[in-house]
Amino acid sequence: MFYRIYRAFLALSIISCALSVSLSQLFLLLSFVFFLFLPEKPKFKSPLVKILFLFYAWQIVTVLYHFAGSGFDFLSIKHAFRDEMKDIFLVTAFVSVQGIKPEDRKYLYKTFFIFALVIVFTGFVSIFSMTRLSRLISDLYKTSASWPYQHHYGKITNINIYLPIGLMNTHLTFGGLLAFIFPGFVFRLYESWYKKESISKISTNAVLLLLVSIVFLFNNARSSLLGALVSTIFGIYILVFVDKDISKKMLKRIGVFILLILVFVFVGYKTTSAVKRVVDPLFGGEKHTDSGRTFIWDSTFPLIEKNPIFGIGSGNYQKEIEISRKEKEKENKELSFFYEVTQRGHAHNDYFHLTAVFGGPQGILYLMLFGIILFTLLNGNIPKQIRFMTYGLVGFFFSGLLQCYFQDDEVLIVFYFLLGYLNLYVESEKKTIDSKIEG
Repeated sequence: MFYRIYRAFLALSIISCALSVSLSQLFLLLSFVFFLFLPEKPKFKSPLVKILFLFYAWQIVTVLYHFAGSGFDFLSIKHAFRDEMKDIFLVTAFVSVQGIKPEDRKYLYKTFFIFALVIVFTGFVSIFSMTRLSRLISDLYKTSASWPYQHHYGKITNINIYLPIGLMNTHLTFGGLLAFIFPGFVFRLYESWYKKESISKISTNAVLLLLVSIVFLFNNARSSLLGALVSTIFGIYILVFVDKDISKKMLKRIGVFILLILVFVFVGYKTTSAVKRVVDPLFGGEKHTDSGRTFIWDSTFPLIEKNPIFGIGSGNYQKEIEISRKEKEKENKELSFFYEVTQRGHAHNDYFHLTAVFGGPQGILYLMLFGIILFTLLNGNIPKQIRFMTYGLVGFFFSGLLQCYFQDDEVLIVFYFLLGYLNLYVESEKKTIDSKIEG
């Protein structure tokens, strides 16, 4: 009884990540509560679990350190859990997945695929919507005071084209979600072609890949595009050098396919203003945020230098970056305008932000988490379908070079769901090895 309710809430939480962060976190809380009542609890022994424990243990250590440094002022704790530390709750997404029974892993796989389909179709619909689709969800529990419009790209023939964000609130968040699912659609098509499935299945997967590619291109979140590209290349590397599935002949065919896509985009670029406005920013045109990142990073480095071990503390970034920025303005008066107008909510780089807030050990632990994920996927003992679905975890760490996706709870919750799903197979593999040793 408890298990069925837990499984239902877990599935609802995963799917609703494509609909509303509030709904997904509500269902996550319910699934975690029922997970605690399950009669059989999983044994957490994998390296992924250990590194996550150390990762968050160090965050708590830094919170206590700054709490003591503030003279045991509880406002320090309050500020910490109002900012970066508030996302510690999302690690329950990783934990909750571990309660799934072996026979229900395919059920969970289908759940992730439904989530991916919702992302693709809401994204595609939002290309043609003047207003944000998120109103469809928000209007269920509150009345909209205004009609939030989407960014208008232009027209293709007589059809208005808008920047797609699905049911999310920003195109960067939606781009982060697209980066998780894009490699899955790429390798889903590859797998159906490799297994020589029916024409209808291959065609369906080809259409889905085309749709997600169009949505991703129009979404134009370059940090996410970078992550998706790296994830896909990483997956191809494993197929070629680890699985040895792809021959040189197949690589040539893939190259021809990619060339055809580029030709298609080039024709669209030359013939329509909407496609031109999408493609230009990918190569630095019409976007002016790149230089802004350098000013943010330059203001963040002094925070790391002055607080190399325990960082500045959770909840203190905006206050400390303001001080650092003012000092930089005095040193470089000719650049004061640029320091003044750049966004200062986060470091626009996960590595810099985590290191600045929680100190050098946190940055090292984050890199170790990345290394363990790489090792797990390269190990070859994870089923192909699961690897295909979780390759986006690799790209997440590259997207974080240009954006703070680890601070975005709408993206982070999906990261932990996928990581938890990957860990299911790591734990079962470890259990098999241990039983062989004991036997």
